[in-house]
Amino acid sequence: MSDVLRDLRLRSVVVSISEFRAPWGFEKPDISGAAPFHIVIDGRCMFAAPDGSMSELAPGDMVIVCHGEPHGLQADQQSARIPFPQLLQEIGISSAWNVESRMGPLPRFQFGGNGRSTTILSGIFTFGKTRQNPLSSSLPSVIRVKVAVGQTFDGIGGVDQLIAEAEEGRPGFQSIAERMAEVLFVQAVRNYVASMPDDSTGWLRGLADPQIAQVLSLVHAQPSTPWTIASLAKAVGLSRTILANRFRQLIGSTVIAYATSQRMAMAADMLTTSSLSMAVIASAVGYESEISFSRAFRDWSGMPPGKYRRLAHAKGAA
Repeated sequence: MSDVLRDLRLRSVVVSISEFRAPWGFEKPDISGAAPFHIVIDGRCMFAAPDGSMSELAPGDMVIVCHGEPHGLQADQQSARIPFPQLLQEIGISSAWNVESRMGPLPRFQFGGNGRSTTILSGIFTFGKTRQNPLSSSLPSVIRVKVAVGQTFDGIGGVDQLIAEAEEGRPGFQSIAERMAEVLFVQAVRNYVASMPDDSTGWLRGLADPQIAQVLSLVHAQPSTPWTIASLAKAVGLSRTILANRFRQLIGSTVIAYATSQRMAMAADMLTTSSLSMAVIASAVGYESEISFSRAFRDWSGMPPGKYRRLAHAKGAA
């Protein structure tokens, strides 16, 4: 998981604390390429999941809306929800936000009526690269975990330190607070993986299988290696047949197709972040010739590597 999380390039941005007094409620819109999260610090509220289901959140409950889908929070079942941009307007702050936004000193907001109080830490995780990352596509719509707030809970730590660092705003607080928030995300995903049923399938379930997890680790740690079924099977102590069948059953693709996709993802990153020649990139991702690399890249992305690079640079300049 460490290699995949590194590829995902997760960073946290725009963290705030809000005190809501009943009645209150808001609906957050779709945020493509980001994962909003909410942690109840004090009090209780209702969470409206993307599928429309409702559940109560208590102190220490954290929800991550992994694919940025519309969702809401409200004081109770009867409270109405207003669009989040309207809420921001009513409390007098700008709704301007983009994936390049960075965490600032922790703001505190108040909203609602005169009833029961609920304090919530909210933020947004954004991901630098999601197109071919297996983790981002394997996560459920919502992850819900218990976190440590004060000394009350034994779950995920770091919330108090995150709040303190972001509130004090000392030099370098952004990087420190963002890494703390990243730890929350990693631990939440790890807890989710640990709780998956034994009969579940998918990339995350593959992490719980010792041999398949080793294969995934090898492929992500050494994507340019020309892996074969035989070399991977030998490395993890399985027969080629057992490895091929178990990998397809859990991951949903062949071993070689998965390894190739990681090589292509590495190439795509080099194409968009460097000025290296096609020949150098082809060699770096394990291809003996530029022609064979170009053919494989076209099959993976739907376009030649040169066009992929030009489009990426044009998009970045826009």
